Amino acid sequence: MCDSEIKETIDTYIRARSNLIDLGRKYPERVGGNDNLVGRIGEFIALRFLEHRLGQNPSKVPETSNPGYDFIDGELLTQVKTITSENQRGRSVRLVEPWNQLVLIELGEDYKPKRIGVLTEAEHQRACEENPGWSRSPIVKLSMLSTRGLIGRYGTVFDGSAVDV
Repeated sequence: MCDSEIKETIDTYIRARSNLIDLGRKYPERVGGNDNLVGRIGEFIALRFLEHRLGQNPSKVPETSNPGYDFIDGELLTQVKTITSENQRGRSVRLVEPWNQLVLIELGEDYKPKRIGVLTEAEHQRACEENPGWSRSPIVKLSMLSTRGLIGRYGTVFDGSAVDV
């Protein structure tokens, strides 16, 4: 019967969600946060990417919701945005200050990173100077990762395999 299969899948999902929340309590500096579990997953991926691929040493901001950035590394304030393949519009929320580094992660259907984009505040300012119609606080979208998008043109886009999760 399909109901038993659905119930089993829901139970598995609830257990996995509960396990991730428990890990957040145990390791808040790595995977803590609010009830946005996709955001927590994205921030963990970003942490590993920044540490292992870019050689940075970010620390998670202890508050569960910070409007401008998720990590701090000296003067570097990194805002992380994660968009999954389930997001039919391919967009997140508006980029809000203060930040000076954006990490945009595209998660595929398997919830593994497909692309990871990095944009600095200086690159964003240059983009806005060269494109006066572009917003200084844009809505974060997957299209930013394309070759004609904000990050594709002015930042750096990495293949999702650039980080081992």
